[in-house]
Amino acid sequence: MATLDEIVREYDKNMVLKVCQRQAFDYLSEKKGDLMVSLPVEYGKSLVYHLLPQVLGKDKETPICLTISPLNIIQKDQIKALKVHGITACRLNIMSKVEDTTEDEFVAECDVDLNRVKKGDFSIVLCHPEALFNTKTGHELLSDEQFTSRVVAVVIDECHIIEKW
Repeated sequence: MATLDEIVREYDKNMVLKVCQRQAFDYLSEKKGDLMVSLPVEYGKSLVYHLLPQVLGKDKETPICLTISPLNIIQKDQIKALKVHGITACRLNIMSKVEDTTEDEFVAECDVDLNRVKKGDFSIVLCHPEALFNTKTGHELLSDEQFTSRVVAVVIDECHIIEKW
């Protein structure tokens, strides 16, 4: 079983955790409960959820961090960053614009086969809130035992805009 420092070195051999990052990992590893991380821009908040599958999923074969992120640009940037570090990731995207449809008519599009997501082929699953909660595809994913049993963490990125959801 790899230590936190070994997991970080595997992610980036030159990286050293900052104090608040280490505190977040320690808190979550000790299963103390939910955690909100509010830190300055460019501090490295994303690193925490990038590594959560390895840190929290030590007893699971294919652990998943479900990351709810409402902004396309952030999702795309995160997918690129994760690939650079060898972490598998995918997106569940919303296809319909809110003004074009009612909540019941939202359609989600996954950039990979949904069955691969359920099987745990991707450590990080990035989702728009509407795609996850207001579509048939999102409901299918959330009600699939194979998928939910692999989820070790649910992260809400850009949580300051939850009120708008």
